Amino acid sequence: MFLPILAVALPGLFWEQGPETAEALKKAGVECIHVASAKLDAWKRAGFCATAADLSSYEKLAQPGVEYRTDVASATRAPWVISNAWRLLRARAKPVYYDAGKGRAELCAAEAFAYGASALVGIDPADLDRFGDMLRFLKRLDSAALPVRANIGFMDDGSPEAGEVMNLFTRRNLLFRIVSAPDPSLDLNIRLGAPEYPRPAAANPSEFASMVRRKLTDDKRLLRIYGSDVVIGRLTGDGSRVRLHLLNYGGKTVEGLRVRLLGHYPSAKLSTPGSDAAVSDLATAGGATEFSIPSLDTYAVVDLR
Repeated sequence: MFLPILAVALPGLFWEQGPETAEALKKAGVECIHVASAKLDAWKRAGFCATAADLSSYEKLAQPGVEYRTDVASATRAPWVISNAWRLLRARAKPVYYDAGKGRAELCAAEAFAYGASALVGIDPADLDRFGDMLRFLKRLDSAALPVRANIGFMDDGSPEAGEVMNLFTRRNLLFRIVSAPDPSLDLNIRLGAPEYPRPAAANPSEFASMVRRKLTDDKRLLRIYGSDVVIGRLTGDGSRVRLHLLNYGGKTVEGLRVRLLGHYPSAKLSTPGSDAAVSDLATAGGATEFSIPSLDTYAVVDLR
C-alpha cells in the first residue's frame, strides 16, 4: 500500500527591505532571501543570494495562533486555534505564503516545515533574529522524509464543509490524510454524503468531529495530547521510527504536556530550537508509549524508536 511521504522543505524568507539590511540578515544566519522582482537587481549587485518571487502565484494563508472570543461567556470554553494544517494538506505541492504578523514568524516557519509545505514567510523586521534561530533549528534536524501516520482517510471534495471538517480534525488531533479512495489500511474512511457520514451532519463540524472520534475510539488513536487545547501534533514514521511534530499555537509556554502514542517506543529524543534533551516520565505499556514534555514554547520535535 502506497503511503504519502512528507516532503522535507525549509521555509523561505520573503524580504521587503533593501540591500542596506544585508548585514542584519547575515548576522541572523539568513543566507538567501526571496524578493520582489523590482528589487532583485539591487540585491544581486550587493552580492547577496536573492531570488525573485511573484506572490500572486502563492496561496495566502491565515495568521496561525489562537483567537479568544470575547462574545463567549463560558470561562471553560477552549480557545479557537487558527491552524493552516488543512489548507496545507489541501494545497499539496502548491506554494503558500505567510504574511506573518509581529511575533508570529517562528510559528509560521514551524507550521510550514511540519506539514512539508513549499512556503515563503514575510516577517516583521523585528522578528528577524528569532526567524533565523528557527531556520537554524530546522536545518539541523534529521531531514529523512517519512510516511504520514494517520487513523482516518478523508476524501476531500474541495467543499467548504470538507475544509471545516478537516480543520476540526486537526484541532482535535484526530490524525487523517487526504485519500482519493478508501484505504483499507486505515481505521476509518470518510466521504461526505455517504450514508454513515451525511453531508448535513458536517454543517456542525465540531459535532461531526466528535462523532468520528466516537467511531474511531480513543484506544485506537495513534496520538493523544493531554494538558493543552492549543498544541497540535503531526505524526510521521515507518517501521523503525516515528517523528512527532508539536506546534504550540497559544503564544505562551505550555507546561507539563503529556503525550500518548500508539506503539512501543522505548527511546525518545526531544529537540527544540533551544536545546536537545530527553523526554520525562517515558513509559511503555498496553501497546502504547507515554511521556511528558516539561515545557513547550513554539515548536518541538520528538523522535522515537
